[in-house]
Amino acid sequence: MQYVTLKYKNKPVSRFGMGCMRLPQIKKSDGTEIIDEQESIRMIRYAIENGVNYFDTAYSYTGSERVLGKALLDGYRQKVYIATKCPVWYVKTGADYGRFFDEQRIRLRSDYIDVYLFHCLDRANWERVKATDGIKRLEELKQRGVIGQIGFSFHGERRLFIEIIDSFKWDICLIQLNILDDDYQAGMAGLKYAASKDISVAIMEPLKGGLLGGSAPKEAEALLNSYEEIRPLHEWAFRWLYHHAEAAVILSGVGSMEQLKDNLRIFGEAKPGVMSDRDMELIRQIKYIYAGKVKIPCTGCGYCMPCPAGVNIPEIFKAYNDSPILSWKEFIKTFYSLETDSPCKGAVNCTGCGHCESQCPQNIKIADMLKKARGVMGRGYNHYENDTI
Repeated sequence: MQYVTLKYKNKPVSRFGMGCMRLPQIKKSDGTEIIDEQESIRMIRYAIENGVNYFDTAYSYTGSERVLGKALLDGYRQKVYIATKCPVWYVKTGADYGRFFDEQRIRLRSDYIDVYLFHCLDRANWERVKATDGIKRLEELKQRGVIGQIGFSFHGERRLFIEIIDSFKWDICLIQLNILDDDYQAGMAGLKYAASKDISVAIMEPLKGGLLGGSAPKEAEALLNSYEEIRPLHEWAFRWLYHHAEAAVILSGVGSMEQLKDNLRIFGEAKPGVMSDRDMELIRQIKYIYAGKVKIPCTGCGYCMPCPAGVNIPEIFKAYNDSPILSWKEFIKTFYSLETDSPCKGAVNCTGCGHCESQCPQNIKIADMLKKARGVMGRGYNHYENDTI
């Protein structure tokens, strides 16, 4: 494992940070999913035993803080950094910060939190932080010794990012960055700017919600297979990130032990400056291929859920984005199952209420995109039902 040093305690921090939003799930008898607690604890402890010491969670990741807290019993807590996030959108008054923080400490079974972030700052959430004296409230907690570092996670325009960075002497920030999003939201320019202000930067969505972790378009696969170094696309995506020394910690949300072990292998080489000019050109060509393929910038974060009408928004968008990669028959089969497995899963059930759009960190016009997705899907229904594709 490769390490960097954050200002807090000057303790080495693993460049691979385990994201705890996508822990393994099991299905209940009613069809809903919950965290597989036993397997998640096994994975978290395996990660620690193999050098990972940065774990990222949030108040709004259902069950995640509680499971992480259990996993860190028996002496594991003292070996790691915990990073979690305040649900700013629920804050009504300044007193709410302390209330949420105390609830999170109970869930995490910890007297202190190493890294505490304002969650998902866009313009509306940033204005809420200012109106409720959020920074002052977190500084008070830091002075009490129950918070190590104060930061924020970001989902907004770059101008807002600069404004937030310049407003306070932050310890750390968390931004979305990957080979497809180098000029999106804070982007590469934001990474450089934060680092120039001596702010540690952690990275989320390194594989863009798994899009870069599955099958690549045929053109991209051909490039990868003909290149002088044979690596899968997701490894190149991680490699591109840890090449940049400013990216202190790179979060990866792992859903299985297999994924965890693969990440441990990859991050064993996580040193800055590993990409050659030819490697960077390969990434530029792959980005160009994807630019014409990805239809919706959805990362599958699930913030839009649950939908009041029961529409399975992330799964529909995933299938829509995968459509250039899948065969037409496989694409329609996926959409068909989403529409017919339950009367309240498909895009046709969208009422346009706007609840999801107010929660989306990518600012996607979800109702419009659901209509587009269903339009493409609908053209193949009869073919699929008659098995003529």
